[in-house]
Amino acid sequence: MSVSVPRRWTVDVDGIRWLPRMIDKARMRDRGELGSYLLGHSPVDRALLARLGLTTDEFAALVRAAPDDAAVLAALKARGWDEARVRRWSDRFPSTYRTYIMLWDIDEGYVRPSALQSLALAAFRPFESAAMEVVRRLRRAP
Repeated sequence: MSVSVPRRWTVDVDGIRWLPRMIDKARMRDRGELGSYLLGHSPVDRALLARLGLTTDEFAALVRAAPDDAAVLAALKARGWDEARVRRWSDRFPSTYRTYIMLWDIDEGYVRPSALQSLALAAFRPFESAAMEVVRRLRRAP
């Protein structure tokens, strides 16, 4: 795992889940601290970016120009987006991404893993960075 950890999936900006986490990941990438986290490559990032009508690079530039979450939200609203669609997606987030949520929460220490999960995590850790680099190369961010 990288030194920095993006905000948990439960954190929202004005009711929009995942947006704070993506903001953090964009800032982490700019600082060279993204580590094994993905920005734009994951299905969750892709889903939010599609609903916002942005590419990964457009989102990162918007975040780079904004001093805080409120400014990111204001910039998104200023460029126009289907807010109702984004909010519906956010409202359904826990049921849509149930499996990922369990993995994130275990990986980031929010949930204590079972013995089997601990073993699997210990086995994966040495390969995590390399595996995420393969994902970055094979699945280009939008």
